[in-house]
Amino acid sequence: MGKFIKFNVQNSAAVSPLSPTEGILVNVEDITKVTAGGASGANAKTVVVGLTGRNSEAGYKTLTLTVSTSLSAAVNPTIVTGKANPLVVAVRSALTANPGGVVATAQLGVDQAAIPVQMYFRTATYA
Repeated sequence: MGKFIKFNVQNSAAVSPLSPTEGILVNVEDITKVTAGGASGANAKTVVVGLTGRNSEAGYKTLTLTVSTSLSAAVNPTIVTGKANPLVVAVRSALTANPGGVVATAQLGVDQAAIPVQMYFRTATYA
């Protein structure tokens, strides 16, 4: 298991000084839970990572990552009720991965639409 989980946040609409791809590292020991939000309907799809340790000492309890099927706009992916949530699965897979190194990357696959579309982490917010 890696010591850190890396979330590649991609947004081609980002303007300077932000870059189109930001890698966010989270210490595996600081992750308490992983949940998904907005799983049904046209709501924004999110992954919420519960934090403890150094993050909570800094005042942060969660890292919320919004997901999109577009690199330049907020386009909600299709998540089907009754199937495993691919957002949570991606993060949990990275948590249990054995990368042979220090960092494992949480990589999103495709959504669950009739014609699947690649998903991306679009924004990240600490709260």
